[in-house]
Amino acid sequence: MNYFSVCDGIGAAHAALLPLGYRCVGVSEIDKYCKQLIEEKYGNTLFEKKEGFKNYGDFNRWRNWFLVHKNIELVIGGTPCQPFSIIGKRQGVDDVRADLTRKFFRFIAYYTPTWFVWENVPGVLSIDGGGYFRRMLSQIGDGGYGVAWRVLDAQFFGVPQRRRRVYVVGCFGDPVRAGRVLFDTETVPLLTEKLPKTKHNNSRAAAKDFGGNRRVSGTVMSNYSCGVYSDRINMIVIDKSGTILARQGRGVCKQTINTLAITNGRARRLTPLECERLQGFPDDYTAGFSNHQRYKMLGNSMPVPVIRWIGERILREEGGDEI
Repeated sequence: MNYFSVCDGIGAAHAALLPLGYRCVGVSEIDKYCKQLIEEKYGNTLFEKKEGFKNYGDFNRWRNWFLVHKNIELVIGGTPCQPFSIIGKRQGVDDVRADLTRKFFRFIAYYTPTWFVWENVPGVLSIDGGGYFRRMLSQIGDGGYGVAWRVLDAQFFGVPQRRRRVYVVGCFGDPVRAGRVLFDTETVPLLTEKLPKTKHNNSRAAAKDFGGNRRVSGTVMSNYSCGVYSDRINMIVIDKSGTILARQGRGVCKQTINTLAITNGRARRLTPLECERLQGFPDDYTAGFSNHQRYKMLGNSMPVPVIRWIGERILREEGGDEI
């Protein structure tokens, strides 16, 4: 399956998906240190001209790209979380970085991949009293996608880090398949209608903006942890280190106090190597960069085991196997 990685960072998508047989056909990343790491780690695997792979750079300019590889089956990315994080100012749509989230879904609506995966902080659920997230789901549904969302914690995927993140999975034309990726059908009844698997006339314009006041069918409650959405039906189901942060190496604050380690009775910061392990990367994955950059890159990354789990379930859906 071909995938495109948006806001690629240090390649959590590659570390998770390439071993499963996925093929990367492009990324978007502007940070010079992240770009250097990706080229060093995956240059021989990804940067093969015959496969059409390249780094397209600034995602703000995606409409000006000429994509070498048009067959994109999965788009995956975690757009900047600062507009929604409780650590930041939570400006939501008023933060210029939130525009990358809108552009992510415009990109989806334009290229209509079969699948997409979007990751962000749980704070996105409560921006504007949950209105931002409701409008986002509604406009994605208008583009022909069935969407499931769930808050997953990395500590339950084999790494000792409490890292809760919202994962939104979309499947073009089929909310049931999207729901089966994030939920076990034995425990969660997927009471949704299938969408007609045809491209909507307005699919390219479906995800224009999440700032308006648009009425949404169904109800999304911001204190719930998962849901399945279509443009006609919405279903809500209730559902050990602390979270590694990009500012991990900048001193101790109330957000980093739960990521301190105790050695010989004395508190210390986690090392970059320990942060790599907590995010599910191989040892020394970020070696060769300053500690400051390593902390920043790892803190901004998605956890590899969670992305691998989602990737496995998408493949099983594509193969027609029951989960």
